[in-house]
Amino acid sequence: MNNKPQFSWWFLCPKYWGIWLGFAILKPCSYLPYSWNLTLGEKLGNLFYQLAKSRRKLAFKNINLAFPNHSVEQNKAILKEHFQSLGISLFEENMINRFKNFSAQKISFIDKIEIRGAENLQHDSKQGLIIIIPHFTTIHVTGFALSLKTPYEAIYRAHNNPLMDYLIKKNRTINSSDGRRVEPIANSQTRQMIKSLKKGNNILILPDQRYRSKGSIKVPFFGIKAPSNPGVNKLAKLGKAKVVTCFTKRIDGQYILTISPPLDNFPSGDDYQDTLVLHQLYEQEINQVPAQYLWVHDRWDIKKSITH
Repeated sequence: MNNKPQFSWWFLCPKYWGIWLGFAILKPCSYLPYSWNLTLGEKLGNLFYQLAKSRRKLAFKNINLAFPNHSVEQNKAILKEHFQSLGISLFEENMINRFKNFSAQKISFIDKIEIRGAENLQHDSKQGLIIIIPHFTTIHVTGFALSLKTPYEAIYRAHNNPLMDYLIKKNRTINSSDGRRVEPIANSQTRQMIKSLKKGNNILILPDQRYRSKGSIKVPFFGIKAPSNPGVNKLAKLGKAKVVTCFTKRIDGQYILTISPPLDNFPSGDDYQDTLVLHQLYEQEINQVPAQYLWVHDRWDIKKSITH
């Protein structure tokens, strides 16, 4: 599989015009002041909230499952803030695409990013590092900020829409901190991941979404069993890699990235226990910024139970 973004003239066909229109509208916004982008993102999120009825129902169901002790009003507030955070995320990605190949000194909002635990990215050049980033709405800022500190290869899931797949690959192809041009790795390319780790490279992976393929195991997530992927454990073992987590909070227009020390006794050899440990770490972070987790994803496989 070729991971290099490949443009096709077919992308200019009418069926893709809606995507290009959205791109054309967003692109000029990257030149606006940062605070304007946040405001526009919130407004776009409010529009998503009104229009995306099925996603709104799914997100609210997920939030209620995760926080059963909250009042209805509390969870509705999280839901509305979540959609605003989704809108902001789109504008963050738009700004980052403009600056991602610039030096740090030329990035207008670099002073809004604080990285804690950057020393945990340092490791033996003969041993790779797996950096785990759960699906928070701040993932674009997280990936961008990490690229300023360490080279890495991002793992991505191929998109069913060819144009969207092209744009994802293009957006995740970066000039890393050591000057290398780094392209993403498809999540189906396990051998390439292992080979890269054994060379001492870093891999950025988001393993927290629903997983129903072969090898899926169910572990509690907010007390409810969720189909999960134990692949990180196997990847760490086969690639002889250390594993760290990176969580990002967006607070009043500032971003705080926290990188953990390498996880102790990971992998332990017990896939269930290792996957559970990761989910417990996710929960701790979600409880701090509940609206910033990706609740519109069907994490517990409950979509069929929602009535329309």
